[in-house]
Amino acid sequence: MKEAPKPYMLLAAENVPGSANGVKASVGSTGGAFTLIESCTAGGAPWHVHSREDEYFYVVEGEITVWCGQETFQASPRSFVFLPRGVPHAWDVKSAGKATVLMMTVPAMLDEFLREFHAAKPDQRDAVAQKYGLTFFPGRPE
Repeated sequence: MKEAPKPYMLLAAENVPGSANGVKASVGSTGGAFTLIESCTAGGAPWHVHSREDEYFYVVEGEITVWCGQETFQASPRSFVFLPRGVPHAWDVKSAGKATVLMMTVPAMLDEFLREFHAAKPDQRDAVAQKYGLTFFPGRPE
């Protein structure tokens, strides 16, 4: 029997125990309901589509450009972006240097996907994406 999630709090520099840096809510800590990763990054993600979950961004610092379907969003601090499942999207940091973005998925999966994807050899990454219901597309947003 699966254990029910327990309440918890993380301080600014803390992560879910056993998770990668920035993971504030994981598959394990939320019973699969929600993932939240605080990402301080200089880059984004190429065109891809999620078949099983919606994705959300909240920009804390910096600016990002998000392409979703035919839409283009310029997201500055305190902006929120909703990316529905089934709609191809990509994003990249627009501001000089880095951006801090809260990346979320409902239901949870992003923490486990990113862990496996980054640990995989390049020729195994499509199989990892397929396992999580993601498909990557060639090309760059315009």
